[in-house]
Amino acid sequence: MLSKLEFDFETLNRIIDGREITKQDAYEIFLHSESDSEKVFKVSSTLRDQNKGRTVTFSKKAFFNIVNLCRDTCSYCTYKAEIGESKLSMMNLDDVKKLAKLAKKFKCVEALLVTGESPEQKYDEAAKWLRKNGFSTTGEYLAHCSELVLKEGLFPHTNAGNLNRAEMNELKKTNVSMGLMLENSSQRLSEEGLPHYEAPSKDPKARIQILKNAGQLKIPMTTGILVGIGENDFEIIDSLFTIKMIQKQFGNIQEVILQNFEPKPDTRMKSHPSAPQQYFKRVVAMTRIILPEMNIQIPPNLSPNNYNDFLSAGINDWGGISPLTLDYVNPEFSWPQINTLEKNVMMMVLS
Repeated sequence: MLSKLEFDFETLNRIIDGREITKQDAYEIFLHSESDSEKVFKVSSTLRDQNKGRTVTFSKKAFFNIVNLCRDTCSYCTYKAEIGESKLSMMNLDDVKKLAKLAKKFKCVEALLVTGESPEQKYDEAAKWLRKNGFSTTGEYLAHCSELVLKEGLFPHTNAGNLNRAEMNELKKTNVSMGLMLENSSQRLSEEGLPHYEAPSKDPKARIQILKNAGQLKIPMTTGILVGIGENDFEIIDSLFTIKMIQKQFGNIQEVILQNFEPKPDTRMKSHPSAPQQYFKRVVAMTRIILPEMNIQIPPNLSPNNYNDFLSAGINDWGGISPLTLDYVNPEFSWPQINTLEKNVMMMVLS
């Protein structure tokens, strides 16, 4: 019984043999992994090898910071800008075209189109900017930007928060995929004093419904969780099973990102510690165990000294890496050199 699990290989072999585990099983394995993690890492890396081989992928991208005004205020975010701030970005169509052409020269293949959450609903300046460009909503503008970058030979991937069905259906015409982080399935994190209290779009019920809408529209989606923002162990496991449930029902989740929270100055959570590396690695391993056939990514710029750790925990993708633009969500973390990542992957293959 898993309630008495002490990491006997018989139990772990059942997982390797492809038998599904329950949420409670996963929770108990996660708790036990605190004292005996290496066997869990062995299982997760074996599952990766069985289901994904030993090829680790990435996408050469350009980050299009379309507009970073946002109606939400997350306790940990510095992406959001206010009117008058130097970091404010409101890209006009010429800006989008110029960056797309430059991205092609840098041999990028992906255009990551990012906006804040429905900025026109909070800022008159955003609504006026959209009207000046001939549009009434951010979703409409993104659809046009997607057409522009596609014509320049880039594959659009839009990450713009809680888009409605009509907006998603329009973006489907040009986007190879879209992104929406679940972050966490716990309603508790939206309570007063917690990270999502002033971010209504982060309500997990809303995000789960949008991921389901995408499934009904047959839109490939990247989603994931944010680790270290005050969630507990069971909320992590529940979040991963929520993603598993959506994938089982619709089959449209193409990748799961595991992002480790890093405290940022000038935010309410500036003194909140990030998750310990070993803890985060255990989360990565459990994600592979719960979702054995999934593409699993960690952003390499957020873990620059620990590439091999996460390869050994079962990831198979580094996500987008830009030779041209910043990670505007985490601008303090530079993108790694692709050849550095390649060397680390080769070290794992040869070990």
